[in-house]
Amino acid sequence: MWRNKPVHVFRLMVALTALFWTAVLGYEAGIRNTNAGAGTQQRTYALKFGGLDLHLTAGIMGVAVILVLTISLALLGLLTLTAHRRKREAQAANRELENQIGVRKRAEEEVNKLNADLEHRVVERTGQLDAANKELEAFSYSVAHDLRAPLRHIDGFSKILQDDFGPILDATAQHYLKMIRDSAKNMGQLVDDLLKLGRIGRQPLQRRPTDLNSLVESVLRDLQPECNGRQIDWRVEELPSVECDPGLVKQVFTNLLSNAAKYTRRRETAIIEVGQVTLDGEPVFSIRDNGAGFDQRYAHKLFGVFQRLHRADEFEGTGVGLATVQRIVQKHGGRIWAEAEVDKGATFFFALSASSQGFADAAKFPPQVSYDPR
Repeated sequence: MWRNKPVHVFRLMVALTALFWTAVLGYEAGIRNTNAGAGTQQRTYALKFGGLDLHLTAGIMGVAVILVLTISLALLGLLTLTAHRRKREAQAANRELENQIGVRKRAEEEVNKLNADLEHRVVERTGQLDAANKELEAFSYSVAHDLRAPLRHIDGFSKILQDDFGPILDATAQHYLKMIRDSAKNMGQLVDDLLKLGRIGRQPLQRRPTDLNSLVESVLRDLQPECNGRQIDWRVEELPSVECDPGLVKQVFTNLLSNAAKYTRRRETAIIEVGQVTLDGEPVFSIRDNGAGFDQRYAHKLFGVFQRLHRADEFEGTGVGLATVQRIVQKHGGRIWAEAEVDKGATFFFALSASSQGFADAAKFPPQVSYDPR
């Protein structure tokens, strides 16, 4: 790791060797000098260390000084080597740190570049989305006005034809004329449903505390005209008040309860239940009926636009209502799902909060309160 390490070691060894031999030679000279001057008085040095008295001759004193110097020089050399090694390690660590800082700076520059590119793309995509929304609004306006006019003409003139020339038309012609009028009405309803579905995405939520029992009672009163002459047992459990958009949530109950009434039409006594249970601290609501039900294998198709699990000659509909319900529930941050069995009814569950993610057990929703909307 060190280029000059052998040189430093060699120099230190030479110095230590020289000091060692100097000490040896000095010691031998001191001993010989002492022996040679046995008949003469030698000069001595007295050293006191506490209670210890030492009397050293000049030769011994010189050897001791040389040994102390040798040890001091050795320690100094060792400290110098240690400091030099640590300096080298610090320099290497600094170079590594500088490399890491350089890598991090390049990464930050790359991230900043990507963020700038992402912001540019977001602005670009937002502009494209705004343009698409404007085109959709223009299309909705066109559908609402330009398409409604010919539909009204078809329905109006077919009604005139039926009223004025119905008696002279045979049964086949009258059947075809009725199909024309029904199709025109169905197309008009489909246009209304599509426009309603499009408006939900642009409509801001107006959350406020809402009494769901009052909301359901209002929906049942609105459904009463289409349920006249039928035996329907409405069972509404006590529901809580929740923070939601009452207008949108009323559409949810209207669609689900209307579907329940429609698909129980062939039952002598229809039973429609509205209940709730608490999952993960949030309420989950259910609408259960004893109607036609559906095959659970196709439950994933329920909430798609124009997706229907029954033929049009069995049950009328446009295939947009449940898609609208799902969009409203998701707009509230919740989810909706369904459980059913063919000819044994269906249960729709929905939560207006994202924390309620579990599938509820239909048996957890016992009927508690019967409600007669009449």
